[in-house]
Amino acid sequence: MPRPFPLLALALVVMAGLLPGPALAGGPATGLHLAQAAAPEVSQTDLEAYVAAVVKIQEIDAALQPRIDDADNADEAAALTREATDRMIAEVEAQGLTVEQYNSITRAAEQDVRLYERILTLLAARR
Repeated sequence: MPRPFPLLALALVVMAGLLPGPALAGGPATGLHLAQAAAPEVSQTDLEAYVAAVVKIQEIDAALQPRIDDADNADEAAALTREATDRMIAEVEAQGLTVEQYNSITRAAEQDVRLYERILTLLAARR
């Protein structure tokens, strides 16, 4: 079963080094900070590109994660992780978004329930 988009997006954020470590802990301060932050406006065009990228990222994750998990050593796992990251970034960019825009939409969806629901609706329509 594919993981929800925020987890995959968060993985891309982390792999790209764009999210500080403490935010990953999900502690009370992090949740409070996210709830108070203002979510940026996301155009319908960017949202559709984002959803298309999420679908592609899920496909890459499904294809490569088992290989990463079964890697014979840390070097092989790291190489496969780099390959997955490169492919994910390429898919984001192929949809007309930068990694920064993709990550911004991810963060906004974590803060804005309405945006999150719009994304889920678009994802459901693609399946």
